[in-house]
Amino acid sequence: MSVTPRDLYAIQPGARILVTGANGYIGSHVVDVLLSLGYLVRGTVRAEKPWLNEFFDSKYGSGQFETVIVPELDDKDALVTALKGVSGIAHVATDVSFDPDAKKVITNVVSATEAVLKAAAESSVKRVVLTSSSSSALLPQPGVDGIVVTEDTWNDAAVKAAWDENTPADVKPFAVYAASKTEGERAAWRWIEENKPDFTFNSVLPNFAIGRILHPEIPGSTMKWALDLLRGNDGVLKLLPPQWHINVQDVARIHAVALLEPNVKSERLFAFAAPFTWTGVIEIFQKLRPSIKTLVNPPENELPDLSDIVPSKRAESLLRSFFGQSGWIGLEQSLRDGIDSVNL
Repeated sequence: MSVTPRDLYAIQPGARILVTGANGYIGSHVVDVLLSLGYLVRGTVRAEKPWLNEFFDSKYGSGQFETVIVPELDDKDALVTALKGVSGIAHVATDVSFDPDAKKVITNVVSATEAVLKAAAESSVKRVVLTSSSSSALLPQPGVDGIVVTEDTWNDAAVKAAWDENTPADVKPFAVYAASKTEGERAAWRWIEENKPDFTFNSVLPNFAIGRILHPEIPGSTMKWALDLLRGNDGVLKLLPPQWHINVQDVARIHAVALLEPNVKSERLFAFAAPFTWTGVIEIFQKLRPSIKTLVNPPENELPDLSDIVPSKRAESLLRSFFGQSGWIGLEQSLRDGIDSVNL
């Protein structure tokens, strides 16, 4: 297992990276990985988050991490100001309101993505990575054979469902979210193609992220949904079918690869580790916390996701070559990390 030498990074350690949504589940991990590699990080937040500064100051020392308040990420002028002295951007923040209003959500995500790219083009930025989503390529269809996902796969079905008045009300919020990620990422690639900026652009598409929650003030997103199963809440079983898992730390590391690996240019990196079922998750929780009696029962007649995610092999090989990992972190370790981080 080789490790990319730091003197070969596309952006040298000691430079400053901007991470949007630095207080979120994935955003905080991206900050953490970049700080661990020797970068200065400026994180955007919508309002003051003193606990975030205190957390990273205590871990890496003062002066390595700072926050900047950007209430609206489609405010290009505010972004240009935030980008002073910045060499790279990880645009992680997105609309996770699950509002069923397609016009509102999709428009907001697209305009914020384009504003980040426009601001980057007016700054000294060398590289930009966009946090997209597995849902910009597909929504899981467990038990369906023959689904093959490539770098050219887009979730047009979600976009159609988001705008369709006949889409069921209980399906609409997630369809709109998936459509916003699809249209947001597609708008980014279109903008790059039309404007041909000086910076390199890549995107990262994570599937269901689990693993450590870095701070009690961070809700934990998808990891919280999984942990809710231990608390007797089966909401995630109704919201999401079986799909692929990914450790949130691996997601952050793939962001670092997209920012720093000189040979990664104009790529969609698919952060998909392996398929999982909720039955499998519940069995692992039972093994890890046998004393907890509120764990929900596994669903009946559950089918696994049979999709062939071809580009995930490329992302895993980059994880190996850049960080020297043996491969993706497994499901049980990821769930253990998540439980241990909240002392359940």
